[in-house]
Amino acid sequence: MPPSRAQIIENIQEFAHEIAEREFPKFAESLVIAELGLDSLSTLEMVGMLERELGIFLPTDELGEIHTIGQLTDLIESKFAG
Repeated sequence: MPPSRAQIIENIQEFAHEIAEREFPKFAESLVIAELGLDSLSTLEMVGMLERELGIFLPTDELGEIHTIGQLTDLIESKFAG
């Protein structure tokens, strides 16, 4: 059974916290990922953690158009749907 949208966002927040080593307010879907203060390497590390946790693969070429938490969640959900 795929994780709920809320669970995916919680995973994203948990891994961002772990990498950045700081607390974040509850993530809104409109939050721009670049505003988290993670550099590109840290963002890729977070994506890798999500892939391992959720058992999916997120191709780098598909990540280029992702800017918000909501868009990342949409992409993750699409991997479970298809």
